[in-house]
Amino acid sequence: MRPGDVVAVWGAGGVGQMAARAAMVMGAERVVVVDRYDNRLKQVRTHIGAETLDHEEADVPAELREMTGGRGPDVCIEAVGTEAHHSGPQYLYDQAKQQMRLQTDRPTAVRRRSTPATRAGRCSHSGSSSAWWTSSHSVR
Repeated sequence: MRPGDVVAVWGAGGVGQMAARAAMVMGAERVVVVDRYDNRLKQVRTHIGAETLDHEEADVPAELREMTGGRGPDVCIEAVGTEAHHSGPQYLYDQAKQQMRLQTDRPTAVRRRSTPATRAGRCSHSGSSSAWWTSSHSVR
C-alpha cells in the first residue's frame, strides 16, 4: 500500500478492521470495507472511520468504480477467511470441490476482491482461511 491509494477490504471482522485501520494509518486516500453483516459495518464506520458497502445490497464492483472515478481500487484486501458465502451455480461448484477435498480455500472471496481492482492494482489474501497457503499478487 502506498500513500494516496484507494483501498477496498473484504471482511469487516477483526482482521478486516485491522487491515482497514492500517491502510488509513499508512496514508490511504480512501478505505472502503465490504461485508454483509450490519453490526460489523457499523463498527467499521464508528470505530475505524472507513466507508462501507453491504455486498448483499450493492453491486460492489460498480460501486467501487463509481467511488474511484471509474478506475477501481488500487489495493484489494481479502480478510473474509472461511466465512465467505455466495449463491448460484458458482457456489454449488465451489462447494462440490470442497466436499471432494479438491479445494482448500474459499474462492468466492478471492474472486470478489480481485475483480474490481484497477489495472496493475495489488491484491492481498490475509484472512484466516482454510487454505494451506496465502498469497499476495498484482493484478494485470
